[in-house]
Amino acid sequence: MESRNFILIPGAILPVVVTVLLGYISGKRNDFAWEQAGAINKLVMLYALPLSIFSNMVMTPRSVVMSMGPVAAAIVVALIISFVLPLIIIRYIFKRDLSLSTLQALAIGSPAVPFIGTSVLAFLFGTVSASLITVSSITQNVFQLPLVMILMSWGAGDKKNSSFIGSVIDAVKQPVVWSPVLALLLVILNVHIPETVAMALGLLGKATGGLALFSAGIVLYSRSILITVPTIITVIARNIIVPGACFFILSALGLSMEQIKQVVLTMAIPVGSIAIIIAMQYKTGEQEMASTMALSIILSILTMGAFIFLTF
Repeated sequence: MESRNFILIPGAILPVVVTVLLGYISGKRNDFAWEQAGAINKLVMLYALPLSIFSNMVMTPRSVVMSMGPVAAAIVVALIISFVLPLIIIRYIFKRDLSLSTLQALAIGSPAVPFIGTSVLAFLFGTVSASLITVSSITQNVFQLPLVMILMSWGAGDKKNSSFIGSVIDAVKQPVVWSPVLALLLVILNVHIPETVAMALGLLGKATGGLALFSAGIVLYSRSILITVPTIITVIARNIIVPGACFFILSALGLSMEQIKQVVLTMAIPVGSIAIIIAMQYKTGEQEMASTMALSIILSILTMGAFIFLTF
């Protein structure tokens, strides 16, 4: 292994582990409680994350974005399949109830790209990371999130206003959805925003990954870690099967190693905080999602390290 790989692995993963651990310690010290973790998540979803995505994207060179066709398509397809296929298997083969099936599928198919991509992917790929984060965020927030809301509503016995079109419209109104779309359009149209403005917007955005992971640490302490069969299956699927399948399929399709590593390492990111946020909102599966995220992050030290070694 090259010496550079030894630097890449801890450099990409260690900040995630340390930040979650700090959140856990803050919960143990009673500095922050379960309810405050929800408030932090709201701050992330409404303000920090949209500003982070927008400011990073508008500062990405247009040439970088326009050259991402195959990579963008691969990420979109991977995110859709890795959510829909597990959902069908968990619900109809393993016979879990709809709410837990949805949460487990979300954990498998929704890596924490919008939350920690700014640190992990930026460390690995530099300016290209903004495009990877934007493509992932648009897919997760325009396709996955509305569908998750519909299914969770059905699972809770509330089918009012849960049509797919209505949920998509509601989702598009959210800053976390329209901000990456707007930024992408500006870049494609070659509309330049002054760098000082982009940097001003990005100040709060820089806190996105840290806040989301710190909040996850609080949740982990509040709900404690419980390792179950569903948790283990979810983590193996998220950390190993999904990125591994992407590697073999894209290699067979003849994509370049540079394109393959961008897709694979994006899909190798551990379980996202969104699974915990949704579980908290619907008051179901909180401990399972918190445990899943904890195990996924811990295991990612080995799995992301392996994929970094494989592709760099």
